[in-house]
Amino acid sequence: MGYTLLKRLDKSVLTIICTLCILSILFIYSSQGTGQYGDQNFAMKQGVSYIIGFILLMAVAYLDADQFERIAWPFFLVCFASIVLLPLMPAAVAPSILGAKRWYSLPLLGSIQPSEFLKIALLLLTSRLAHKHNLLYQVRTVWTDLLLIGKVLLATIIPSIFVYQQPDTGMVVLYLAGSVTVLFLSGIQKKILAAVAIIPATAAAILVYVYFQFSSVFYDQLVPLLKPHQQERILGWLSPNEYADQAYQTKKAMLAVGSGELKGNGIGNGTVYIPEKHTDFIFATIAEEGGFIAAAAVLSLFFLLMYRMAIIGDSAESPFGLYICSGAMAMYALQIFQNIGMTIGVMPVKGISLPLLSYGGSSLLSNMIFLGIILSIRKPYRKFMFEANK
Repeated sequence: MGYTLLKRLDKSVLTIICTLCILSILFIYSSQGTGQYGDQNFAMKQGVSYIIGFILLMAVAYLDADQFERIAWPFFLVCFASIVLLPLMPAAVAPSILGAKRWYSLPLLGSIQPSEFLKIALLLLTSRLAHKHNLLYQVRTVWTDLLLIGKVLLATIIPSIFVYQQPDTGMVVLYLAGSVTVLFLSGIQKKILAAVAIIPATAAAILVYVYFQFSSVFYDQLVPLLKPHQQERILGWLSPNEYADQAYQTKKAMLAVGSGELKGNGIGNGTVYIPEKHTDFIFATIAEEGGFIAAAAVLSLFFLLMYRMAIIGDSAESPFGLYICSGAMAMYALQIFQNIGMTIGVMPVKGISLPLLSYGGSSLLSNMIFLGIILSIRKPYRKFMFEANK
C-alpha cells in the first residue's frame, strides 16, 4: 500500500522537497560553523525534523481530500484553543523567548509553535466555509456574498487577534493572505471585493503620502503608535543609517549577500556574523556561500513548487481542493517574498522563516503537513482505493 501510494504522489513535488531538504541541512550546518551556537548541532536536529516531516507527509497524503473537509472544524478548534491557552500557561510550559510567548515547551517533543499549525487549520476551515456556502447558495446575490465574507473574516480575525498579541504580526499577515485568496476564488462579485479592498488600499496610500510629504508627522506621531519591537523594525528599515542598531541584522545580511557575488565564497566559508543566521536569515548564508547561482536556484525551486501547486489545484475534483492549493500558494509566495526581501533590505525584518529551508521544527513540520494535504488533493484517491482492493 505504501509503495503504491508513493508511486501515485506527485514526483515533481517530492523531488523539490528532497532537494530543499539537502540544501537546508547543508547550509544550516555551514551557518553553525561560525561558532555563535556553541556545541548545538542544529543541522542534525533539522535532519531529524525532516525525517518526522516525511512520515507526516506520507500519512497525510494517504488520506482523502474529503476527509480534510470533515475535520476542518475540529482541527481548527484544537489549534485555536492552543493559541488562547498559550498566554495563560506558566513559564515552564510556555516560556517567553526574546519577548515573545509563542511556543509550548513539551517533554520529548521540544518547542512547538501552535500558530504554525493554525495556519493550516485556518486555510482548511475557510476553504470549507467557502465550498459549503456556495453549495448552499446556488443563486449568488450581494447578500450571500457579504455573508460569505463575514464568515471567512470572522473565522480569520478572531484567532489573528490572539496571535498578534504574542506578538507575531508576520503570521497574521499569512493568515489574511490565505483567507483573501479563498474569497477571491470563491466566486464573490469582484465589485464587492473591490469595495472591501478600498479601505486597506486607501489607508496604505495615506501612509505613503504622509511618509513622503510629512515625514515628521510619520516619525513623531504615527510610528510611536506601534509596539516597541515594531517601531525598531520600521525605523531600521526606512532609515538604516540613522537607526544603525535597529538595522543591524539587515545590514549584516546585505553584506553577506553582496559578498557572495556570482559563485559564492564556498560552502563553509561564510564569515559574516548574523544573529539567527540559521533560521530567519538562512538565505543570506545561501547567497554568501553559494552566490547568485545558488540563490537563483533556490528561487527557481520555490517557483516550481508553487507552479505544481497551481497545477494540482486546477485539476482538483472540487473547489475545496482549489481553495487549499491557491491559499497555500499565496502564503508561500508572501512568506518567501517577505523573508528574502528583509534579507536584501527591501522589506522590514519580520520573524518569518523561509519555508523548508530555515531551521525550526514547527515551521518545517507544518509545511510538510501542508504539502501532504496538497499531494492528497493531487492523488486520484478513489481510483487508488478501488485498484488497491483488487
